[in-house]
Amino acid sequence: MEPRDERDLPEVVAEILIEQHAMREDIAALRREMGEQIGGLREEVGGLRGDVVGLLQDLQTGLDNLAQTFNSMTNAILDAMNRGNDRYNSSDQQIKQLDTRVTKLENPDAA
Repeated sequence: MEPRDERDLPEVVAEILIEQHAMREDIAALRREMGEQIGGLREEVGGLRGDVVGLLQDLQTGLDNLAQTFNSMTNAILDAMNRGNDRYNSSDQQIKQLDTRVTKLENPDAA
């Protein structure tokens, strides 16, 4: 190994300092860029959260409407069944009354 010239040492140190300064600027630029990207991602995530909340609210509203429609349909079916049952009971009573009258007419002595 040859001994280095003393004048080379300040030049080497200067090159190292210049290179270190350039690296610090590059790192600072990368940090700024990453900060901007992270800020953009945060905004996107915030927007997505809002979209998800909106979708969940829409889903809940749809489910509430579906439940209300189901209840209305069930009530309509029950009302129709009750009306049919009332007609059946009324007809049954009329048939029993007519049967009693026919029996009395056929056998007046049995009454």
